[in-house]
Amino acid sequence: MGLWNLNNFPFSSSELKDILKKKSTYKILNSDLTRQVLKKYLEVGNGGVTKLEELILKYSLDARCSVRRFLEDKGTLIPYIIFDYICSVFGLDRNTLAESIKTPKIRKTILNVAETIIEFGVHEPLIFAQPLMLVWNITYKCNLRCKHCYEDAGSLSKCKFHELTGNEKIKVMEEIVKTNIPTFAFSGGEPLLDPIFWQVAKIGKNAGLYMSINTNGTLITEEVAGKLKELGFAYYGVSLDGAGPEIHDNFRGVDGSFEKALNGIKNLIKIGEADKVCISFTVTRYNINEIEKIIKLRDELGIRKVVFYNYIPCGRAGIENDPSPFEREQLFEIFYNELKNGRNALLSTAPQFGRYCKQMYEKHFGEWTIMGHFASTSIKELNNLADLIGGCGASRVYIALQPDGTITPCVFMPDLRIGNIKSDGTISNRNLLKIWKESKILQLIRERRKHFESAGCRGKYFSVCGGCIARIYAYTRNFVACDPGCILNCTQNEKDSSQKS
Repeated sequence: MGLWNLNNFPFSSSELKDILKKKSTYKILNSDLTRQVLKKYLEVGNGGVTKLEELILKYSLDARCSVRRFLEDKGTLIPYIIFDYICSVFGLDRNTLAESIKTPKIRKTILNVAETIIEFGVHEPLIFAQPLMLVWNITYKCNLRCKHCYEDAGSLSKCKFHELTGNEKIKVMEEIVKTNIPTFAFSGGEPLLDPIFWQVAKIGKNAGLYMSINTNGTLITEEVAGKLKELGFAYYGVSLDGAGPEIHDNFRGVDGSFEKALNGIKNLIKIGEADKVCISFTVTRYNINEIEKIIKLRDELGIRKVVFYNYIPCGRAGIENDPSPFEREQLFEIFYNELKNGRNALLSTAPQFGRYCKQMYEKHFGEWTIMGHFASTSIKELNNLADLIGGCGASRVYIALQPDGTITPCVFMPDLRIGNIKSDGTISNRNLLKIWKESKILQLIRERRKHFESAGCRGKYFSVCGGCIARIYAYTRNFVACDPGCILNCTQNEKDSSQKS
């Protein structure tokens, strides 16, 4: 669901890893003194922005020499020393850092991290003070009838909830851009069917958000592709459930949907967006034999990557199409071989793939791993940074918003409604952030990491996996149970029966 913002920040994970390996760094970041200083700089000034943001902006534009700054503006001495220190730590020249922090998405990330240190401290895995990413299912409308629709959208929907009005959706986006949430993903339903989508997306563009869209691709004509490019989308996830029409159209419930989706991808390629296009492929028992074909299709199209989505039995998706733990493990072998062969344009939303990568490294079969589902890298280079990032990001890194304004921990948990951005008739980002910080359900999900005894791996790989909370909830309605999709949680009998099926 979009790419994590730190992927765009100009430093390498190995440099950050070396800093974090020093225990003193954690101690300093979690000290009362650090929190007191940050609180002071996070106070909102007369201009309606925080002192930290004012300093960041000032630093990025300040061309004065050190002596002149000291004589004219002593209050900037310590903050500027800190910024200069950041440059030296990451091997950046001042202009590179200055240009980076002018970017709203980077600035929001910095402010978010500062607030995170105050609210939660720096621990493994990180819990952010505000979501780093929000996924908004902007509409229940859809022109397809997918068998596995997690949102139960379109003409087959049994949904009884009413969407926010167009004006309310505009208000939602106006409130979101006031937060320190840097990354935003549109989903649905089919977002391109919502007439207010373009106006809402323009608000996001003007605010400098890192925006992505998840679409079935059937509505992306050359004209639509051009309009999307003008809005500056950083990432397009186009859904394909097969490498050809037979399987895709059957699963999507509409003849001709494969050709339309493929044309949508080609239209994006035609206008120069190939490096931003991704095939979104939900792995089911029905299409599991299409994996290598879809990888080949990715290469033939010359697009950015393919993301294999973990099947979650929610919405219209039934348990019968869920791959067995053994089948999922076989997929990980294919995925890993792709990474080893240098074709790292492949990702998976199954957190167990992080565990699989770590096992391969332990067995000296390779050193590749994934960071969540937004990037792949060398596990030797990443090292303990993977522990800091963790696996499943629901409740720690991201949250979902439904078409009626309801807030859920994850898009794949549509029936777990923990609040609404519209409270007492008022749409406000304060409603969202209050739920993020105070929801008992989100707190339970975060605390599941403390219950290693409930995991089949007994917590050994929790730092890079933790299980998929959406799958766990779908199967057990329990926040601390083990993930039934992982082979480490199966009994031997279950493994034997999986291998026979």
